Amino acid sequence: MTIKNATKKNKKQFSSITILSLTLLFAMILTVLDTQNKDSSLLSFTDEESPNNSNNSNDINDKINGNDDSVLSSSTATFTRSELDYFGSNNDRDDDNNSSRTTTGRTRKQKQREILAKIKGNANMLNDKHPSMAYARFDENEHTKNIEQKCSTTSERNSNNAEFIVDAFKNSEKNLIGYSHMAMISELPKGAFYRWILIWQCSRGIEGTSDMHLRATFSDDLRKWTESIVINVKKDKRNAVWAPVLHLDRKENILWLFFAESVKCLRMMTPENRWSPGGNIMSVSTIDGISWTKPKTLMTTDAESGNPKVIANKLIVHPKTKNWVLPYWGEASSAKGCRSGHPTISGVLISKDRGHTWHSHGKVHPRHGRVIEGTVAVLSSADDSILQLWRSKSGFLMQSISQNGGLSWTVPKRRTDLKNPDSKASMVDFSVQYTDDDDGAGNNNIDSSSNNSSGRIRGTTQRVLSNSELAEMNSLSSKHYVALAFNDASSGRKKLSLSISNKGDGKEFTKVKEIESGRTGVHYHYPTVEVDPYYYNDCSSSLKSGSERQKRIRVIVAYSYMKRISSWANVLKESKFGGIKVATVLI
Repeated sequence: MTIKNATKKNKKQFSSITILSLTLLFAMILTVLDTQNKDSSLLSFTDEESPNNSNNSNDINDKINGNDDSVLSSSTATFTRSELDYFGSNNDRDDDNNSSRTTTGRTRKQKQREILAKIKGNANMLNDKHPSMAYARFDENEHTKNIEQKCSTTSERNSNNAEFIVDAFKNSEKNLIGYSHMAMISELPKGAFYRWILIWQCSRGIEGTSDMHLRATFSDDLRKWTESIVINVKKDKRNAVWAPVLHLDRKENILWLFFAESVKCLRMMTPENRWSPGGNIMSVSTIDGISWTKPKTLMTTDAESGNPKVIANKLIVHPKTKNWVLPYWGEASSAKGCRSGHPTISGVLISKDRGHTWHSHGKVHPRHGRVIEGTVAVLSSADDSILQLWRSKSGFLMQSISQNGGLSWTVPKRRTDLKNPDSKASMVDFSVQYTDDDDGAGNNNIDSSSNNSSGRIRGTTQRVLSNSELAEMNSLSSKHYVALAFNDASSGRKKLSLSISNKGDGKEFTKVKEIESGRTGVHYHYPTVEVDPYYYNDCSSSLKSGSERQKRIRVIVAYSYMKRISSWANVLKESKFGGIKVATVLI
């Protein structure tokens, strides 16, 4: 072999060795980076995946009616395999592991943005009926410290800052939503990535069309709300879904979502066919706000009278029996082939096993017209009576009382002190636990005298307890209240008010705030009222002494607003104005 040929051979061997070495080195670098990514649990996303560039503006027909498989099927997960590696495998998401897995490192807002970016505008619909978490639990203490600092530095407890009205969602051409209605607000379970969730029904512009679906948005402070996401609970893409109702089971730390899905009674109409309100009453549940269980049927359209079933307001937990009591009604349909001959009848669904099985009770049908969209509250009576109020065409709210936990009800009668333009009202009962200068019997608490029209609470108190939280306790020294949000007029839905029953007996309601004073041609209606325990615990507890010891309770009202449509034929042209608002009121 010549020296020249040997040199060429050595060069080839050296090149092969160099390439092999570089390849091995590159593989080692990738392995290290992959390990670091898994250890740090960081989500990466492109500009197109960021929350500010969410694809909510994709055509609603594609998302809801058939061209987007990730949204259509309730058994299809939204996450890819690599994304689930970040969130944790199914084996790592059981209740025992969830209690110890918390997010670390990145800020709360960063983690929230990453989660919303990865779900890309669509909730994750699980294959089974057991809720699981798609991310590590959030540390509530982290957010509480931020709120406490905010309260002390920005005077959030001042009424000018703590009382506000914001747009949680606006209809627009961009998001292809022209109709938003039936807003429902609730706390999220502990450990979820936000504190609050808001859900409503919406469509391109007409109520009851096949594209009507549920959307949700999230917030920590009730002021700023995220981009909305689709919660696709439909069993059939051709159906409409109605009337979301939320209930947080604090004991189990599960949030329930009840709704109705149309399965029959389609009305042939112009410009589009529309389902009659209601259908089968269904439920799903979540522990993280973005992963929802497989829908379960609680009551069918064909049950009882054969009229489609509808719900509208939150359930209560009865303190004595611990039963869940959920108002519903079967609404007579005008659709061809669906005229059952039975009138609209209202009742309640009762669950004795925390929402897993339900039975109907206490059906009523007044002689002078139908009553629908019942709202219930537990009263401060020895027998824990339940008050139910309905919308009616009489110009007033109708009232009924149950003294046996919802099994039977008195004949509905008019509440002449509570006007109503045949529109949904909403009640919530809550208690304030006292530890200082109150005897627990309701003396000297809310001062409604002329020099204190705001109704401030006197004395030192511990906390605000919701109905479901109070029901879990056998005895408690507390003062009970009932809040009522409603259209305070015999006609027209322009004016929206908040009233309080200071004695908690529901016999007398005192107006504390006119949330909307009215605007010609605009409906402000269908409120859902809720008490805010976070404000009381985070901000009101930071008060020092003297006049500042007059602690305040914050009540939340979520409601829809829209133009008064003169003709359904023109609704698509007129409906882009509107959306969902959230108001807070201090009492």
